[in-house]
Amino acid sequence: MKTIIKLFSIFIGFCALAAEPDLKPTKSGLYDVGEFKLYLECYENDKPQLILEQGFGRYGSDGVWLENIKRLKNDFSICLYDRAGLGKSEKGSVPFTVNDMASRLRSLLQNANIKGPFYFAGGSYASYIITAYNNLYPQEVMGAVLIDPPPLGYFYTMGTRWPENYQTDNQDLERFYQFEQSVHNPMFERVPENVDHMKSYALLANADDFGTKPIIVVRSKLTGERYDPPFVPDDIAKSMDELYSEAENYFKGLSTNSRVIYSESEKHHLHIADRDLVVKSIKELVGK
Repeated sequence: MKTIIKLFSIFIGFCALAAEPDLKPTKSGLYDVGEFKLYLECYENDKPQLILEQGFGRYGSDGVWLENIKRLKNDFSICLYDRAGLGKSEKGSVPFTVNDMASRLRSLLQNANIKGPFYFAGGSYASYIITAYNNLYPQEVMGAVLIDPPPLGYFYTMGTRWPENYQTDNQDLERFYQFEQSVHNPMFERVPENVDHMKSYALLANADDFGTKPIIVVRSKLTGERYDPPFVPDDIAKSMDELYSEAENYFKGLSTNSRVIYSESEKHHLHIADRDLVVKSIKELVGK
């Protein structure tokens, strides 16, 4: 069953994978992005440039992409990084929006002398950052693979689907309600990144699409299960179910050259659970 925990707990429970002896970064370190520094790690060559973006609360230096990088390094020059306050990066000012994340990434790449244009790939929340980057700097984006992304409006729906001053005697439902309402508070103590989700939604809702650029959306296997836990009332669950029922059409509309494919895995982190499909999809970006 998909729940909000799926996106907010993705930074928990992963162990870093040790690098293979033949997989050494050509460049790594902290680079200035204005008021603070972000950590960047690259495996460079003369191939097209690929930027690997991470899901909410995840960071590139945790090692989980290394097996994929081994399979991609003959086709791409690859960089990945840690966003503000995560991994090896400094924190910087908070709260921030998805546009701030995109502009910080651009400063990082420029100051590290990583030249575009870029292909992008990333899981979950990464799709929002990639979309923001494309909206702000469209000439620098060649295409993207979005790995089990949430549809646009996910966090907005979390924050707006409950009646005002909602009350319940069900403790599970009360905790769930309070957690979803946390999207209105970027400084909520239980989140790993202080993103203003509501302001970010407004920014993304007005973003341009990807035009004719190749966009491949790799989704987890559809189970047909209800999105919410069973204790969430039907009238409240309806809006999130409707959002996900329209997700495929939304993803297909991201570009005139967009397609949606499905994994046989039901897991969210397909760059770990279905590496073969993710690597194959990323390689298909070149030449499209």
